[in-house]
Amino acid sequence: MKQIISVKNLNFSYGETEILKKINLTINKGEIIGLIGENGAGKTTLLNILLGLLPSKNNVQVFGNRPGSLVARKKIGSMLQGDLVLSSVRVDEFLEEVAMQYSNSIPLEQILEQLDLKKHRHKFLKELSGGLMRRVTFAQAVLNNPDLIFLDEPTVGMDAQARHIFWELIEKLREQGKTMIITSHYLEEIQQVASRLIVLQKGKFIFQGTLKELQDRHKQTVITFTSEYEKCVFAELTGIINIEKNSSQVVIKTVDGDNTLKQLLSKYPDVSNIAVEHETLEKIFLQMTTDKEQQ
Repeated sequence: MKQIISVKNLNFSYGETEILKKINLTINKGEIIGLIGENGAGKTTLLNILLGLLPSKNNVQVFGNRPGSLVARKKIGSMLQGDLVLSSVRVDEFLEEVAMQYSNSIPLEQILEQLDLKKHRHKFLKELSGGLMRRVTFAQAVLNNPDLIFLDEPTVGMDAQARHIFWELIEKLREQGKTMIITSHYLEEIQQVASRLIVLQKGKFIFQGTLKELQDRHKQTVITFTSEYEKCVFAELTGIINIEKNSSQVVIKTVDGDNTLKQLLSKYPDVSNIAVEHETLEKIFLQMTTDKEQQ
């Protein structure tokens, strides 16, 4: 598999303040990386280094070259925090200017259609709402048909419909084999698209892997069902953490969901309305960061 990004033992500081510590990272073609962490964890700093906006040594390579090289820039699109400041330029004028810088840019009419921007094309950038501005910023990020796309909090300010359109386009880009690094506070959206998750806390990676691997490491399954039995009878099941009952509805939390469910169905075949839910990325992330803070 073709390697797009290589980072080996990266450290970065602002003055005496360490921001990134011993970062090691390999990203291959076609991967969608969900980079998550609290504010100040170092996510934006890492993206800026990979883009060549902050200095790095020879331990960071993008497309086999140093970040910010001409070779890398031609293959990259980026949507960073902080929107465009060219307030006296119209939407289509701005995107036309961006497209002129590349030989393989996507047709302007196509990108305007895909992002539902046609009716806004003649507006000045300063007239746009925050959500519309983010859509224009995304348009300029993908207009050059890049192989690698950096998206830093891309859906901030977008309404539900705009976010839906955005993630549909991300899915299309995935199908085209694009490589993406996405940061977002909407963790329920990240878990739907990321092929690999990276959790960054206080400048260090505390997890790299798939959502399933993360869920397996922080195993906790919620089983909900209807039963007339007293809740105490279910305490003998494997892996039980907590049991709650409200009227006839029972909610069990377990660290061994598969075996708990097997035992439940074997011993109490008359239970009904069974639903099984694994921990979400958001709940696991909160648990991980809370645990690290307390250590």
